[in-house]
Amino acid sequence: MRPSVMYFFLVCLWTSTTAAHGFSARSLTSITHQRLVQQDAWGGLSDALQSAGEAISSAAENVVGSVTDTAAKAMLGDRAVDSFELPPPTIRQINKEVVLCVVALLAVLGAGYAADLYLPARKVLTRPSYSCMAMLLGSYAILIPGLVSNLFEFLLGVQMLGINVLLTEVDGEPSPIAESTFGLVHLLCQTGGYVGAVLVVLYAMVIPSVKLIALVSAEIWRDSEDPRKVQRSKRFIQVVQFISKWACPDMFAYILLLYLFRHLDGQGGIVVAPARLGIGFACFSIFCVFSTFSTLMIRVPDTADDLSDDVARPMLARWFGIENIQMVTAALALMFLVLFGLGLAMPVMVLYLDSNLLIKPRGPLDPSMKPIVDTLHIEDLVNSEVTIFSATAALAKYIASGELNDIFAVVMLTVFVMALPIVNMFCLLAASWHLRSKQPDTAAAWQFLRHSTWLKHISMLDVFIMGIIVVTAAGSAYSQQGVLFGVMVGLWILLLAEVTHYFTHYQVHGVYRFLENNAEKQ
Repeated sequence: MRPSVMYFFLVCLWTSTTAAHGFSARSLTSITHQRLVQQDAWGGLSDALQSAGEAISSAAENVVGSVTDTAAKAMLGDRAVDSFELPPPTIRQINKEVVLCVVALLAVLGAGYAADLYLPARKVLTRPSYSCMAMLLGSYAILIPGLVSNLFEFLLGVQMLGINVLLTEVDGEPSPIAESTFGLVHLLCQTGGYVGAVLVVLYAMVIPSVKLIALVSAEIWRDSEDPRKVQRSKRFIQVVQFISKWACPDMFAYILLLYLFRHLDGQGGIVVAPARLGIGFACFSIFCVFSTFSTLMIRVPDTADDLSDDVARPMLARWFGIENIQMVTAALALMFLVLFGLGLAMPVMVLYLDSNLLIKPRGPLDPSMKPIVDTLHIEDLVNSEVTIFSATAALAKYIASGELNDIFAVVMLTVFVMALPIVNMFCLLAASWHLRSKQPDTAAAWQFLRHSTWLKHISMLDVFIMGIIVVTAAGSAYSQQGVLFGVMVGLWILLLAEVTHYFTHYQVHGVYRFLENNAEKQ
């Protein structure tokens, strides 16, 4: 056999067996070309052989790749997808719905404000203003669609051997997950996560209902001639003002989950995890903030026990004396700031994947996929921690993408979780300065304490902590898919900081009430 024919035969043979060998047909073609170039007689034929070899190699690779993809997709079934995309609504549609909710609420508030201006004769001084009632009713109107709308949408997938594999599923079918409040409760009941279901129902449904019933009852009894009913009205309003911000703590956890999934998605590895906040998140955020403000605008009725003889000296006053209250408050404020700073900088929540839960019968993947899953080390890739600082910085960058929900998320974290507790501690410190002397200036102290009362009711560090606990408890809904959530040490440090915040708040306010009570008796 002549050399040129022999080389051409070897090229074709090697090309046909490309899938079974580690060498490429193009490599052999290149070698053949070099051999032929060395022989002047075969120079023209060498160029033709190289072109033919490359064409055959490319065609063979396409055929082998097509067969490989077809076999893999046949084994994966519906889990092999063309691309990882979240289903409608799009970000633009969500933004339109958010704007519609905000405009509707502003219109209701405008109507209430106009009623306050033009209907003063019908206004009863002891009852809430029209603006207050409009804000309250408007926030509840927005809550209703929030219960059935998606709060959070995400998917989790991996790119294995050039194939997109979708890991998340709904009702046994591979699909992105769109989570609403009602849907989450239903899923938790199906998966045995009854503790999480009870917590979600308690905060998202029971507390808003109790608030509304208690406020209606309080307004009915407010002007009663029976002192006991007036007293009951006062207690109901005070309870509502205290629990108002607790209506939806899980929205803070969804903010962190958004960061966790997008952080995984942005690493550029084999793990893909797009996520976004839904219209339900905006509805709950608006309801929580505006319903809390509206309840604080409701005047608490005066009762005979406002200044009673049983106001006890607060613990700090008994231990250190009222004249030292400012030094003790300063020490507590410093302790709070240290704990708070540590808690913000340390991980508070973690998302991780148990690859064993991905394999049947506990998970969606066929047992034959386990060697591939183990080789890819997915557990190491899907292990993401979040701190409040990192989440806030990332969310500030997400705003550039044009999602209005990201703006809500940044405001909720920076203002209500981070800023307001600090401002309240400084108000308490300023009030304690005026209460420290033997002749305390309670009037000056009250100027700070009345702001402190509002700040304590609308600061949401405590709600943030509970939200992470609620979502972690509700995480059993996704454990069957291998997606697990956990709390980190930073959360417990934040809990200590918030306990310090609570203790300082009630001690300083207690000293003020004690001094006011003594002044009235004198």
